[in-house]
Amino acid sequence: MKAVEGLHYLSLLEVGEELRACRLSPVELTRATLDRIEKLNPTLGAYYVVFADEALAQARDAESEIASGRWRGPLHGVPIAFKDLYNLGPTTAGSPLLAANVAADEAALVRRARLAGAVIVGKLATHEFGLAAASLADQFPPARNPWDPERTPGGSSTGAGTALAAGLAFGAFGTDTGGSVRLPAAYCGVVGYKPTFGLLSRSGVIPLSPSLDHAGPLARTVADAAALAGAVRGYDPADPGSSQRDAGDQQDAPEAGARRLRAGVPRDFWEGSCDPAVAGLVEAALARLSALGVEVVDVSLGFSVLEVMAIGYVITLVEAAAYHLQNLRAGRVGYGREFGLVLRSGLLVPAHSYVHALNARARIARRVAGLLEQHDLLAMPTVGAIADSLPAGPRPLARRITQQPVPQYTWLANLTGGPAVSVPCGFAEPGLPVGLQLLGGSFDDATVLHVARAYEEAARWRDMHPPLWP
Repeated sequence: MKAVEGLHYLSLLEVGEELRACRLSPVELTRATLDRIEKLNPTLGAYYVVFADEALAQARDAESEIASGRWRGPLHGVPIAFKDLYNLGPTTAGSPLLAANVAADEAALVRRARLAGAVIVGKLATHEFGLAAASLADQFPPARNPWDPERTPGGSSTGAGTALAAGLAFGAFGTDTGGSVRLPAAYCGVVGYKPTFGLLSRSGVIPLSPSLDHAGPLARTVADAAALAGAVRGYDPADPGSSQRDAGDQQDAPEAGARRLRAGVPRDFWEGSCDPAVAGLVEAALARLSALGVEVVDVSLGFSVLEVMAIGYVITLVEAAAYHLQNLRAGRVGYGREFGLVLRSGLLVPAHSYVHALNARARIARRVAGLLEQHDLLAMPTVGAIADSLPAGPRPLARRITQQPVPQYTWLANLTGGPAVSVPCGFAEPGLPVGLQLLGGSFDDATVLHVARAYEEAARWRDMHPPLWP
């Protein structure tokens, strides 16, 4: 069998093929992954808990099954991990309130990943309940960006972004309410895919904002992300938002998704709010898409990123407060300072403001749907800034109110429910990754993924890895 040294940056599909052909041992691959976690996690903080013994047992089962010709698919024998909002063993949601919580059952996607033969190596760091900003003073130390450990890996699927970029897993599942899969992907130089709302079950995932929450994978390549989602997707009656519709084949060759397609570029949405270094790299990525045969045309959304973020935050605050209302009424203590402020803010939002936000969301969704009738997808930055430094402690309230928020162009796809993917598109000084975001119409995930794959193949940013972590 092939030696495992130097394999930690292979793609999931590459590793899966080696395992299928019995050129690589699932046991040795899992052991090498666990060794790398043991070496790097004390510095990077990607994992809250590692299931070393259980993972090795799963790997032994996978090795036996594959050797006897019972290959289950591309995840079989491959080490992956889950964000600590998924019910799976110790499940804390990154909160002191749940520090001793052990899930009584497993989330639907965990069960489906097991059925696909995946080796689950651990639970990944998250912002508290998927929202509160992290600081170095938190009870749960934040994950760190492998490109610069003094900086954030993005939130809230922080550990997932870190783990993929540092070679500590071959795939991960996070959650995305306003960009929490795509933001860590952009900041860490990996791929983040938010499928169409309803494609991946959220049953057994601790919610933040049920009308906006999505489950989604992070991976090193677009094809890996599609494979992760494909292995676990499907209708789940236990999730009220689950859909019985399909999103078509997501595994076609990249060229099939590039030529003769139209990409709308809503510069009015991001110009003026985006860091010039980020904007320059995104413009270069758009030029490359054009060279691949995509017709790149300017369009207008007619609303600003701050409007979209405000609508998203109002909906999220209210729905989060509603979910936690019983705890709040019972006077339960244990929420972190940041998330406690989030919940109190949600309780103060009047009902008419929530209704106005829902109506505005519907108007935005109609506008985007209209654009996508004339264009196959939309293209824009993922986030309008590079990763910032992790703060030493909670931000002062006055600063949180007055500081200009980092423009997160990810909220748009959560409001519409359509698919979106963030793919690396270069590095800004001082050597930090930047993401290109592609958005599509609901259940047209295949087009978005195909174009992302075509760009990825041409640009080859996926071949870049953090220099501090060989």
